[in-house]
Amino acid sequence: MKYVGKYGEYRVLACLLERDVEVYQAIKTNQPDFDLTAILASGKVVRIQAKATELNNKRTNNAIDRIDKEYDFLVVVIVAEDKTARFFVMSKTEAMAEKGNNIQLGTTQQRGKQFQVKDALLPYEDKWETILNA
Repeated sequence: MKYVGKYGEYRVLACLLERDVEVYQAIKTNQPDFDLTAILASGKVVRIQAKATELNNKRTNNAIDRIDKEYDFLVVVIVAEDKTARFFVMSKTEAMAEKGNNIQLGTTQQRGKQFQVKDALLPYEDKWETILNA
């Protein structure tokens, strides 16, 4: 997919709107470290970084980089060949802990010629309450 990054960003925006969260695209000139700004029901404003990748991308360790920016939540979007998307929602603290000492955060892998999401991300799948209850 040519624009997987934008696709992922808009899918995250739509998922939040579906959950009645007021959410806007960040203004890149003065908000370069995150993609979306959300205003929660409590009135709290949070910054969301969306990172998207394709499940079947021919890499053995599909990883995302630049997750050490200034944001509150990371949503990793993994898009399958049929355009279905899976969402992995975590706080920045959780994202950095999962990355550990690695340069990048691993997202998918090949096992027995099958592409799959790495086990470390599975506990964060569809955990939208991480954002909603912040």
